[in-house]
Amino acid sequence: MNQPIIEGFSHVAIVATDLDEARSFYCDALGLTELPRPDLGIPGMWLRVGSLQLHFIESDTMPVPGPGFPHLALHIPAERWEDTIEALRERGVVFPGEPSTRLDFGVQVRAAFVMDPSGNTIELTDVGPLPD
Repeated sequence: MNQPIIEGFSHVAIVATDLDEARSFYCDALGLTELPRPDLGIPGMWLRVGSLQLHFIESDTMPVPGPGFPHLALHIPAERWEDTIEALRERGVVFPGEPSTRLDFGVQVRAAFVMDPSGNTIELTDVGPLPD
């Protein structure tokens, strides 16, 4: 039997209750770049996150989160952590708590959480892609 080959994420899709607010937060505050998006019959946008994509679907209501703390995590290189967190604060990004540290696989990593204007939770972390 052949083994499926899944090499990584293509994109993550989340809901935005207001695309203009989402665009301002993700492009202006977080510094992501908008990508061309075909007309899919529903409002949305696509953004570049490094070599990956973050997709948005506009909806009047947010899905009700379930157990397990639904979120997406964005990688900040460890050597840019402090500068990036400070730059986000200067841009008005609100952190509900201070960044924290934890052990992942025996390595100390940093994480901070923010929420976008629609209520999506975003983890900012210096945990990068897994090595091959």
